[in-house]
Amino acid sequence: MYVIAGLPKAIHKEAIDRLQARLPHAIVKGVPSPTPDGALYSTALVNLLTRSIGEFAVRRRTNGNAQPTPASITLLFVPAPDQEVLLRRFDFALMSAPLSALVARDEHAKQLRHDRDAVEKTLVAAVAAAGEARMNLNEVVRRLGYQSDNEALLLPPRNFMTQDGDLVPAFTAIRRGHRPWTDRLTELGPTPLTHDDVPKRIRGQQTRRVFVDGRGMAFFIAHPQAYDGPPREVEDGENADELLDTLRALYRFGGAVMPGLHHDAQRSDGAALDGAVFECSTKGRISAKGEYANVYPNDFVRVGNFTAVE
Repeated sequence: MYVIAGLPKAIHKEAIDRLQARLPHAIVKGVPSPTPDGALYSTALVNLLTRSIGEFAVRRRTNGNAQPTPASITLLFVPAPDQEVLLRRFDFALMSAPLSALVARDEHAKQLRHDRDAVEKTLVAAVAAAGEARMNLNEVVRRLGYQSDNEALLLPPRNFMTQDGDLVPAFTAIRRGHRPWTDRLTELGPTPLTHDDVPKRIRGQQTRRVFVDGRGMAFFIAHPQAYDGPPREVEDGENADELLDTLRALYRFGGAVMPGLHHDAQRSDGAALDGAVFECSTKGRISAKGEYANVYPNDFVRVGNFTAVE
């Protein structure tokens, strides 16, 4: 799926239709931006865009754990002073690909985003198999496919805590291109743990290389048989926040995450959670009891015994 943002209304639909004709097996969507050059991404526009691309996310749980459709989502956007309004809203769900060539100005001082030919040429280059956006997406898809303890891209960004805070700054740096898509975030680990460390989780003679955060919380990828997942049904298809939460559950940087995939977060010394604090995407800040908590990529936290933290 390709999502186009930042084009003026005069050529937006034509640009989508032309790209769709070139990519008949893909889904191409988008919402036009204001005609004047400058700020392009109001909150209202971004919410419209969310509803436009979130239609596929309104899926019944009776569909089971089939791979979500589409298999990937790439946001093709014209850079603008307010682009962070757009990028922050989608968090780390989409692969973002700036259409930087369309910011240049013609002899009339208008940005090339108004030029039909320039727009088509730029979009075709952006979706090319050997293009940067596709190569970046391929790297993400490859990494997500391992479903491994030691894959940092699968970590929940607001619940894996470092000495400096959560993972949001590191993931944001990747999204902005300040860190490469091949970055393994090795400063986070992984750390080898054995049966002696977590006897109820790790079999004898087995070593698991997992990420352990600054609190000593180890994040183990759950067994696929446990991929029940948070509810995927969105009751209100017009609710942008619900749609976004579903997107964040099913995608990471544009690549599809196996529905229901989550980490079992427990202390790396095998001790009980004993009031460990988590930031749940729906329940807010909670204090958890028990041996471990299920933490999903969108920071949804499932744990049997918890209390709200003010």
